[in-house]
Amino acid sequence: MEDRAPSSTAVPTQTQSLTTKHFAGRGAWVLTAYGISGLALFGVLAYFFSDYIAR
Repeated sequence: MEDRAPSSTAVPTQTQSLTTKHFAGRGAWVLTAYGISGLALFGVLAYFFSDYIAR
C-alpha cells in the first residue's frame, strides 16, 4: 500500500477546488433571518413578561 503512488483524486488541483466551492443559497439566508427575528421576538416577550411579573 505504501509503495503505490498517491492518487490524483487525493490531492485537489486548483481548478477542482474552484469548481467545487459551495455557496449558501437564498434559503439559508432566509432561515438565518427567521432565526434572528425569532430570538428578537423572544427577547421582547421575555422583557414584557418580566415587567409584568415585577409589578
